[in-house]
Amino acid sequence: MKEYLLDTNAFFEILSFLVGKNVRRDEYDFNEIKEGRCYISKITEVEIISVIGKYARGEQEEWQRCDRIIAEDGTRCDKQYFHKGRKGWNKRLCKDMLKLVKEILDGSSTILKVEVLDLNEEVVHYAKEFIMYAFKHKFGSQDAFIAATAIAYSTEERSLQVVTSDKGLCAAMKKKGIPFVVPGNRINLE
Repeated sequence: MKEYLLDTNAFFEILSFLVGKNVRRDEYDFNEIKEGRCYISKITEVEIISVIGKYARGEQEEWQRCDRIIAEDGTRCDKQYFHKGRKGWNKRLCKDMLKLVKEILDGSSTILKVEVLDLNEEVVHYAKEFIMYAFKHKFGSQDAFIAATAIAYSTEERSLQVVTSDKGLCAAMKKKGIPFVVPGNRINLE
């Protein structure tokens, strides 16, 4: 049985899929992931609430100043662009999603089971090592903890595949030899 460590965005995308709200154009193979054994990091257990909150709040439509440097002398663009915004999700959908998270994490869901892997000294140790890849690849400290969780909880008999769409994190994990799954593709490192 394959074992998957879902990063926060992948967990959110699976939750969205389960409540009928597709947030991605290119999808993971959710059925294959559901048939495997799924885990999330303690970081994701906390972070998932803020991601749901972001969609609950939506984003305002607004004009924004471009402000990009457009010449070697440092001249900045003086144009504006329109940010369309995003309507917030209705309260019922957010309530359903929070209920689904609770059921999945407490083991009462019949749709998906996910085990939370604790942060411990070994995870912190590996996160401190892994974050050094952030000098070359763009990813956040939470992602370093997720990659470190995959390292700490993998053994010779069990290899956790990180499910993510974060390109910077994927590039760093590839260098470190951590197997991962991205939407539409499967990457297995030897």
